[in-house]
Order: sequence, then structure tokens, then C-alpha cells
Amino acid sequence: MLANFEHREYKGRNSVWAGRYENLHNLPHWHMECELLYIEKDQVTVSLNNTVYHLKKGDAFFIDSKDIHYIKGSESSITEIIMFDSRILEEIAPGHRPQFPYLSADPAIRDFYKEIKRELAFQKPYFNLKIRSLITILMLEIFRKEPLTDHGKARDNTSIENYKNLLGEIEEKSSYITFEEAADFMGLSKPYFSRFFKNVSGMTFSQYLNIIRLEKAIDLLNHNTERLSVTDIASLCGFDTIRHFNRVFRELTGFSPRELPENYVLTSQSVKSMVKNFNPTLPSSRLLDD
Repeated sequence: MLANFEHREYKGRNSVWAGRYENLHNLPHWHMECELLYIEKDQVTVSLNNTVYHLKKGDAFFIDSKDIHYIKGSESSITEIIMFDSRILEEIAPGHRPQFPYLSADPAIRDFYKEIKRELAFQKPYFNLKIRSLITILMLEIFRKEPLTDHGKARDNTSIENYKNLLGEIEEKSSYITFEEAADFMGLSKPYFSRFFKNVSGMTFSQYLNIIRLEKAIDLLNHNTERLSVTDIASLCGFDTIRHFNRVFRELTGFSPRELPENYVLTSQSVKSMVKNFNPTLPSSRLLDD
């Protein structure tokens, strides 16, 4: 699912990424990794599962795997980020997480951040093992100092969890699901559902559905073993007319279906007309080091 699922490429095998942003501003999204924030300069607002937190210089913050969030920094703010495989936490305290995302105890994230960046940059022998050890030690210190909660109990049946379930429903039934059916699935009125979906996803329901349908159409075009026509593929993926399909296809990829490059993959970077609604990190953000 593309709309608010962030996928990063990593150096090494341990799914660890570290970077510093000036004026970080991204749209609501989630990812499979856990995320640690350290505010190096000025102020940053974080919305986590629809709860807003105001962070200042020196604050540290934990975002769990699959938590929906967005970050909005002040113009001159600098935010350090470490993203890592959530399975590391299961080795420390299976089934538990920090009770509060705001980390009250100083976990020395800056020191670990710098060391992880050095390992990623130079990739000396055993750097993967060294990085995993650094993450483990850092999170161990956090778990020692912070109150913990049961991971399962922390994830109740809220609108956010229902929203994630809805995205699975859309993925499975993308060729025929309707706006009304999606609103009913969430148990919300149509006007409220419309506002909720756009607020959390950063795009409308119809925009999201078009992307999911187009993703499936591109996969069929790339692996057309049954020699289906473009019209057949459009119909199978839920587009009512070939004209509509062609318009959406070019709008989101910059190509017509027949011009599509071999093995093309639809990603947030490849979407042409919806970058600001689709790519989690907005252009105003500046990556200082990667």
C-alpha cells in the first residue's frame, strides 16, 4: 500500500537508517520500522495516532512500528532520526514498549546517532553487527529508564486501527470497493469519513483507490502472461472506462500504459502529479546528511 506507507532503502542487512533534517515536514504515514527522534535545534511538532506533541531542543521521542504519524519542524529546526528493525525490541523485552512516546530520561541518542552514522559511512568489517549492537544498547538503556506497557494492550480498537484494517480491505477489494462501503466499514458518516481519510492519508479516498488500482494494473502489464489487452486490464482493476484509466495512468506515472518502461514500479518518487500529497517528506525539508 503506497499512500502512507514509507519504505526506505538501507545499507547493510539490519534495516537501520539515520539522518538529520532541517525544517522537517512530512505527511501522515507509517513504516514497519521503529523510529527515534532527537531535537537538535528549535521546536518540532509530532502528531502520533492523532495526538499532538510539542518537542523542543534536547527532547527525545519514540515512534513504534506501524504508528501513524507526521512531523512538522519550525523553519530552522534540526531533527535527528534513527529508524531500525522493530524485531530488535522483542529481544530486549518481548511484547513491551515505552508507555509514553516522549522519553523523559536522557537516552544519549545523539552519541549513538553519530556512531551509527560513522558505521554506515565507512562500513568497516562487521559494521552490520556493530550497528545492531548499538541499537540494542541504546534501546536497552531506554527500556531500563522508561515505564513500559504491554504492546498488545496499547493497540486498542481505535479509529486509527480501523483505518489500517480498512487499507487491507481496500487492497483486497480494490477493483470494486466503493466510498460508501469504505465509510460503512469504518462505521462513520460519509462526510466525517471523507475528512478523516484525507486528514490521516494526506489524500482523498478516490486518489488513494486510484493508486492502489494503478499499482495492480502496472503489475499486470509487467507480468501479462495471459496476453490481456489494456482495456481488459483496466476493467479487471476497477476502472470504469479506458479513457479514465489512461488519464489516471498518465497523471500518476507520466506514461501511457503502452509506453510504460519494462519492470516499472509505482513508488512515491515516481508519482508525478501527487508528490506533495503522497511522498511523506515534503520538498521544504532539507536532508543535512544521509
